[in-house]
Amino acid sequence: MNNSTYSEVIASLSADEVSAFPETRFLHLAETGSTNDDLLQLIKEQKAEPFQTIVADYQSVGRGRRGDKWESAAASNLLFSIALPLDLPPAQWARVPHLAGYLVGNAIESVVGSLKVQSKWPNDILINDRKICGILVETTSKPSPWAVAGIGLNLNMRQSDFPPELQTTATSLYEVMECESSRWFILGEIISGFIRSYPDLISDFDTILNWAGKRDFLLGKELQIKTSNGEVKGVGAGLGPAGELLVETSENNIVPVMSAEQLCYC
Repeated sequence: MNNSTYSEVIASLSADEVSAFPETRFLHLAETGSTNDDLLQLIKEQKAEPFQTIVADYQSVGRGRRGDKWESAAASNLLFSIALPLDLPPAQWARVPHLAGYLVGNAIESVVGSLKVQSKWPNDILINDRKICGILVETTSKPSPWAVAGIGLNLNMRQSDFPPELQTTATSLYEVMECESSRWFILGEIISGFIRSYPDLISDFDTILNWAGKRDFLLGKELQIKTSNGEVKGVGAGLGPAGELLVETSENNIVPVMSAEQLCYC
């Protein structure tokens, strides 16, 4: 597919933002396996530039964290990946999913009025306790360090279009607003956010932490978490300075969790 949608994506971007995101850094595909895989291949071939973006109407092997399949009807939702050079201390690389969630959440809130999204550690955005966006960040160190942020945002999908097992746990912007939204306007808002915020808000992390703290879906919930070091049980107690999940155990200890293989809550 040609890049005829590029002009729609950049319609709300400033001149400086457009100069940082020329048409050569944008590709719109009718179908692909995975936009993350496509972008990682470009990085491997040293053909990617900062903010390089691939968006697809349909992904045949789209995936979430832990290899979960990402389900999406063709041309209904926003499925894209953006490349970010990791010119950052390695200790800060884990903050990229938080930045992506912050930018997607702000883009959603900009069109839904006073309604606030919920931020579910480490990579989901919810509205009214239902998932509307999933984020998968993958990193590579060859030929140089890069992050690829894959974002799946439910825009114009109807509730009846979701697989039966997701109809009570997922939602879309259409279901919230009862009208269709422009994929390209929302994409432009998110790309604009990355251009304005990366990498500054990775280093100046308090802005993101404050935002996520006010929208923390897991705060106060009973949690059962499986990590590579064993199981953690307790109550969600907010986020730590590096974006880690804090869990208060029954012994009143605060346990930081940097990553999880499985997370259950009630």
